[in-house]
Amino acid sequence: MKIRAKVSQILVLLVLTAELYSCKGVQKENVIYKNDFGSNDLTNIDNGKIESYNGSNVIGRYSENGFSLKLNDIRPHDMIQISFDLYIHDTWDGNSMGTNGRDIWIMNIDGWSSIYTTFANGACVGCTQSYPDPQPSSYINNILNFAQNKPNSNAIKTNLPGACKLKDVGGGTSLYRIQRTFPHTGSNLELGCFAQMEDPDPANKNCNESWSVDNIKITAIEFK
Repeated sequence: MKIRAKVSQILVLLVLTAELYSCKGVQKENVIYKNDFGSNDLTNIDNGKIESYNGSNVIGRYSENGFSLKLNDIRPHDMIQISFDLYIHDTWDGNSMGTNGRDIWIMNIDGWSSIYTTFANGACVGCTQSYPDPQPSSYINNILNFAQNKPNSNAIKTNLPGACKLKDVGGGTSLYRIQRTFPHTGSNLELGCFAQMEDPDPANKNCNESWSVDNIKITAIEFK
């Protein structure tokens, strides 16, 4: 991916967001999509699959692949807010290099990268992760420069059981609350969630390191 260009896009979006908040008046919010997957509803989702995790239905589990959610005919609006729960399961190696890493999770909005970050999980010794930093800051010697944060940084729960390799082991899954608000006026919206991961045991990659999502909520915001 062209990270330099994507970082520039994000800076422009932040400026536009600030301008909208300062220049507009009262906001009207309209929830245009909400899904906890309890009814196995995969409408508008490509490559969707549902699994039970920790007593709840989630979309997943995925390893390197992922899903996309497409919404059409959205009423006039100025901004979009997307929020959901992200579960990082089992043994993610964060910023580690070589056959164990990097383990990168990606969130795309209409084809551009809103989040391109690493996670470390499952008692990874000496590991770091870039989250909650959403993007690499630069290149160093043609290598992406990810932030060096502690494993599980900004997680809201770190003691959940693993899903496969660390099944029933406390601390095998960490839960993150993802939320992004950004300028958007188009009638169509596409949310994509994916990952890029390395594992020395590719045949069991989906068991060793995977992720899932729950409680997706998308809100269209209009300023009056």
